[in-house]
Amino acid sequence: MKKLLLISCMILLLSGCSFVYVNEQSIDEIVNSILVDNHSNLKSASFDGYSYFLPQGVNLHTNDSGNSILYYNHQKMYLYVDIVSYYHHVDSNYQENSDSYYSLAINKNGNKGYIEITQISDRYFVEFMYHYSKIEAYVNKTDLNKTITVMAYILNSIQFHDSVLESLIGNNLLNYSEEQFNIFKPNSGNSDFLDYIEQYDDGRTGSKNEDIFELEDNLE
Repeated sequence: MKKLLLISCMILLLSGCSFVYVNEQSIDEIVNSILVDNHSNLKSASFDGYSYFLPQGVNLHTNDSGNSILYYNHQKMYLYVDIVSYYHHVDSNYQENSDSYYSLAINKNGNKGYIEITQISDRYFVEFMYHYSKIEAYVNKTDLNKTITVMAYILNSIQFHDSVLESLIGNNLLNYSEEQFNIFKPNSGNSDFLDYIEQYDDGRTGSKNEDIFELEDNLE
């Protein structure tokens, strides 16, 4: 009954309707419910070697070399898709951190990952890694469950296109000298990824109109 209620709430989330009960669920329940299914009926964002789906209310602002800047609930989120680690089948094991606000090791459907939340003053730094992809964001406590819900949907929808990756990585067409982020190791509040994006951000992410997609040609 509890699982049925949670799934119903997720449907409301994806349809853009108001949802209340997500905040009444634990993070474990949210993650366990979403990561068991394949949700592919959402708007698709496709790039070289991979694609993912955007839940209702999540807007793609820009994408560059596997780094996507997303907006949800007027909050910036950063998604990094590690196609190199996927191609080489890099394995990793996350050790749950008892010193963090929240820590969860994930191993579902053959895919590994973790959620680690670090409290920084009155905000919470969320690191959600799953299936060779990672989303980071700073959120308020009241937005934790809603943010983790949309993160779970996005990460669970990541699809890698092996034939494209073979041509890109197998033939060394990628520039391996570019900085790579270690998505397998939590930063515990010191985000190299966020700092890197902010350092090289050209100001485009300052747009107040979050409903305008800058990559409309890549959206299906």
